[in-house]
Amino acid sequence: MAARNVAAGSYAGGLDTRNDHPNAFETTSNFEPPALRPDLALLEAHFASPQGRSPASIRNYHREQPVPERVRKNATPAAVLIPLVERDDALNVLVTRRHHEISYPGHVCYPGGRSDPGDAGPTATALREAHEEINLDPAQVRVLGRLGLYYTQSGYCVTPIVGVVRPPLSLQCAPREVSEVHELPFSALTHAGNYRIWRTDPVRQEAFFAFEHEGVRITGPTVCMTMGFYEALAVTHAKPPPAIERHPTPVFSALGS
Repeated sequence: MAARNVAAGSYAGGLDTRNDHPNAFETTSNFEPPALRPDLALLEAHFASPQGRSPASIRNYHREQPVPERVRKNATPAAVLIPLVERDDALNVLVTRRHHEISYPGHVCYPGGRSDPGDAGPTATALREAHEEINLDPAQVRVLGRLGLYYTQSGYCVTPIVGVVRPPLSLQCAPREVSEVHELPFSALTHAGNYRIWRTDPVRQEAFFAFEHEGVRITGPTVCMTMGFYEALAVTHAKPPPAIERHPTPVFSALGS
């Protein structure tokens, strides 16, 4: 397993693209939510909010052709677990690197996979897959909630499940499935400066985001799910706390009321 890494309102986020000349293709990111240092209180507030209880689907932050409606209708159910580890100083998130002998070799992602017929639902799928891939005991995971659905170009409908994990951990990589496990500071994933336009295709007029931190690069559907989570937390963080209804304090005379 890789060494643990320890490091210290509303808006429209995404891509700005200029294409005012036949040979020009300039794309910049305007994904700029405020930097957060999320703690359990913020996470619990988010998943207790209307937005957290009934999350909207996560959009595709990349500039590419949308997933066709026929693909969405026939998408295979899948789920991933976003495991947040409670450390003394902060929350960290576990990600895995796919083995070089399977599809999408070397990609960094959350543990997860397609649903099995015996799974009771997306949460059961995510917990089962995390146990199979990295030996994460489901009993150690306190599930906080789920994010909105994300549809992939390859035909999956993914439900991200968010859970808190309390150490100690006894993680092991599944042979020929996972090559590494990385533990990243969650605050790094909630800092807009760590997201950038990683790859562009001027011919197809496409551009793709990546998250990068200390040698770990997250791309593809995983970075979109991460950005959607970050954006949702930023909205929750920006909302003022609910007003507390106050009543006048009754005044009693010395003789009683």
